[in-house]
Amino acid sequence: MKIRNLNRAQIAKCAGISRAAVTKWFSKGQTINWVNVETKTIIRLAEHLHVPPEIFLQTRVNLARMSHRFLWDRLYPDMESFIEALSKHDLPAVARLVQIVGFKEAKDIIGKGIVELFPQYKQFIKPMRRKELEILWPRFEK
Repeated sequence: MKIRNLNRAQIAKCAGISRAAVTKWFSKGQTINWVNVETKTIIRLAEHLHVPPEIFLQTRVNLARMSHRFLWDRLYPDMESFIEALSKHDLPAVARLVQIVGFKEAKDIIGKGIVELFPQYKQFIKPMRRKELEILWPRFEK
């Protein structure tokens, strides 16, 4: 919901429920990692957001466990902000992803365009790692 910049009141309106119910989802979901939501509410919310309802039923990855790998300098306040920046192909975020996981895994995460954009974001990569990636880049560019 953060990627779409929706607050709890907007989520409630989309789902056709009260703001209090949405607040309960978020607070209960953080403590026990699941929330009981009526099927019709899930369907209504999915239709409004133009996503498949199954997306709300998937287990959510605990992004906090990965924060030490990607957020060492506080350029992004949390993993959700980092992922949002990646989804917008924000060059510093893309550079950070490639710097940490390399071309192959980054390509699996974002798509092959990440390799083609290397000349545009390489300036954001630490110098030693940038040199390594510049050597590897022609192999992935094909």
